[in-house]
Amino acid sequence: MARLNVEVTNPLNADVNNIFAQMERKYAGRALTPEAIAEMEHEAARLIRRLITTKVTFFKN
Repeated sequence: MARLNVEVTNPLNADVNNIFAQMERKYAGRALTPEAIAEMEHEAARLIRRLITTKVTFFKN
């Protein structure tokens, strides 16, 4: 029977911390309004999602 094997590699903590540091600098002067917070959450999720690697392989038993 054929199967798919999925490997998900999480990002390194240093890479995630680098994204947070970038965002802190970018949003340092802005007021914390609900709109700004939503924008920050959306951007952080998008950037961290780009760091996650997924490898899918097909194999037969």
